Amino acid sequence: MSNTVKIGKGTLETEAKTPENSGKIQANGKYKKGCSGNPNGKPKGARNKSTLAAEALLEGSLDKICKKVEEEALNGNMQAAKMILERFLPPRKDRAIEIDLPAIATFDDVLNVIGVIVNAVGRGKITPSEGELLARTVESYAKALETFEFESRLKILEETLKNGGKL
Repeated sequence: MSNTVKIGKGTLETEAKTPENSGKIQANGKYKKGCSGNPNGKPKGARNKSTLAAEALLEGSLDKICKKVEEEALNGNMQAAKMILERFLPPRKDRAIEIDLPAIATFDDVLNVIGVIVNAVGRGKITPSEGELLARTVESYAKALETFEFESRLKILEETLKNGGKL
């Protein structure tokens, strides 16, 4: 396999070799196809060598660095303050919300619950994204309720037909 490369007015021919760990060379290698050279994988608790080296370098000065960053944050350095807050107080993904939702037993109840959610969003009791998540949960429950009711009706029809009854 050769490649032609144009440089200026002339051309340069290069010979590209296939890597030793690919294709035909690997197929005839010491490992069987489908068998890993390390079937047990990386041992549990094994740490990256670069991480261990970085920790060894910082071990003596880590306290000093942390105190300096804290001091800078207290002196008004917003980058230092941001770094501290991001590390120690990560943003919350979800929050617990308190909203009284009526029990759902029928499709009329589903409509009532959706109305309660919309009203809670409108009053600012919950955020629109929280309302959307609640509405999706109610929708999922409504689909399960619909499936259950459909299955119950189908079962009754099948029993009626099985016993020779008319619809």
